[in-house]
This record gives sequence, C-alpha cells and structure tokens, in this order.
Amino acid sequence: MIDFVKIPLGSKEKVDSFFCRFGEGSCQHSFATGFCFDTKYDDHFCIKDDFLYTLRNGISDDTYRTYLFPMGDLNNIDGIKAAIENIISDAKSYNKKVKFQSISENAQNILKSLYGDKFAIEDRRDLYEYMYKYETIAIMEGSHFKAKRNEIRKFFKDYENIVVKIIDKADVTNIKNLYKLWVDADEGRQSNTQLDYEEIALDRALEHYDELGLDGIVIYCSDELIGFVFGVKLNDEVFDFMIEKANAKYGAIYKVLNNELAKICCSNFKYVNFEEDLGEEGLRNSKLMYHPDILFKKFVAVEV
Repeated sequence: MIDFVKIPLGSKEKVDSFFCRFGEGSCQHSFATGFCFDTKYDDHFCIKDDFLYTLRNGISDDTYRTYLFPMGDLNNIDGIKAAIENIISDAKSYNKKVKFQSISENAQNILKSLYGDKFAIEDRRDLYEYMYKYETIAIMEGSHFKAKRNEIRKFFKDYENIVVKIIDKADVTNIKNLYKLWVDADEGRQSNTQLDYEEIALDRALEHYDELGLDGIVIYCSDELIGFVFGVKLNDEVFDFMIEKANAKYGAIYKVLNNELAKICCSNFKYVNFEEDLGEEGLRNSKLMYHPDILFKKFVAVEV
C-alpha cells in the first residue's frame, strides 16, 4: 500500500534528496516544479523502502492514475520491480490503470525489460528536454554562435543604463507587472488554462523564493524591468531554467537573459536545462538554435 500525502514545503530537502540522486537531471524531478505548479499537477508523495513515489493527481483521469517513475537506485532491479508493483496495486485499488508521465529512456528500458508488452510506451518528442553545457550558454564559443554574440553586444550598446542583478524582494512587484505585460502581448500563443497555471506558479515561486532554493536575475533598462529569469538546482550537475519572461520590444533580451543567468548563477554546474518545447514550433526552433549538447528523450508509458 502506498500512503500518498501532500508534502509541505518543509519536506523539500527530504523529497529533493531522491530527485537529486536519481532524477537524471530532468526538469520534472524537482520539488520546486511540483510545488509551484501544484494547481496543474497536484503532486502527492510517499517515501517507502528507499523509493520516492510521486502521484500526479491533477493529470490523472477516469482511466489512468498518473505517476512519475519511482525514484530510487536504478541498478536495484528487484527494488524497482517491487516499487512498480506497488504502483500497479495502488492504481488497481482505484479501479484504474497506471500511466507513467514523462519518463526517461532508462526508465522506459527498465519497463520493457521487466514487463514486456504490459506497458505501451510512446516516444514523446514534445517532452524532450534541451540540455546545454554551461559553456555553451555562458560563453557561446564558435562560429555558429557568432550572430548571437553580436546581438548581445548590440543590446548593451543600443540600450543605456542597463542593470543586471540577482532577484531580491524589491523586484517582486515589477516581476508580476512584467508578467502581466507579457500575457497581454501573448496573442493567444498559449491556452488560457496554461497561462493560469503559470501565473499561479510564478506567484508561488516568488512567495517562497528562498525556501524553494530558487536563483535568478532581473534586467532593468533606465529603471524599467524588461526581463527576468529564475530556476533551481536539479542535482550537482544540472540547473533548471524554470520561468523566463521579457518585454520583446527590447531586441535580443531573451538571449541576454539566458547568457547572463548562466554566467551569474550557473558556473558551478555542468549543464543547464531549458526544459521542453511542448510541441510549440517557435519555441522548438529557438531552443535548437542554441545547439543542445543533450536532447534528453522522454516517454509516456500506459498499462494495457
């Protein structure tokens, strides 16, 4: 039996200890992500026999009870199988089948080896995560980054009184106002529901910024906030860029945000994670133009 409960903010360190050790650097394996996007995911957790179980109650339905793959030692095959059996039993107790959402290639290989055709596994390109070496974003060496380097230099030349600094409490109101400005200019590129999830996530992140271990920057031009980005440590090697928004009328602002956050906040990490593109063509193209060092494959598995 898995006794799932809502985990309070005070349990972040205990939950993240599993994500940091076993999460493979995926943006889904973060207490901060689940906490901030609680309206969407409604995550419940259970720690049992050295495995972390995560129920994504918010995206479960009448047929499937949705989980993340259990977090534990992937070399402990007996332990992994026991954890999966616990999940299958949990779903069955609700007269539902199991769905594993957004799992890694390692996880789907384990499912195949242990259960054969019991799970239908779908390769989900829209869930692939874009991972870059720190140097790729912070330094942008090579001819293929020449245009981006030139755009960044032009940005600092074109706009006077640019200030780049670490986010602090004095920036909160300005960040919320800039987000509203960005939404007004969105022109329907995202659904209203998705925007609602993100706005609530932003509010939760800013309210509990320090407790969640978030780190980020803001950019001001003549005292006007024109961009912000923040993220969180996923493990000792990977930093996740969680939420980034800007006033697009300032040319190259997103390139500057990425470059500055990497330089200021990510020098102790090997990789930065730009997360998924969710199938949005423009977003996919912009992430590909940074030449990802790792395109982290993701899968969805459902019990048949």
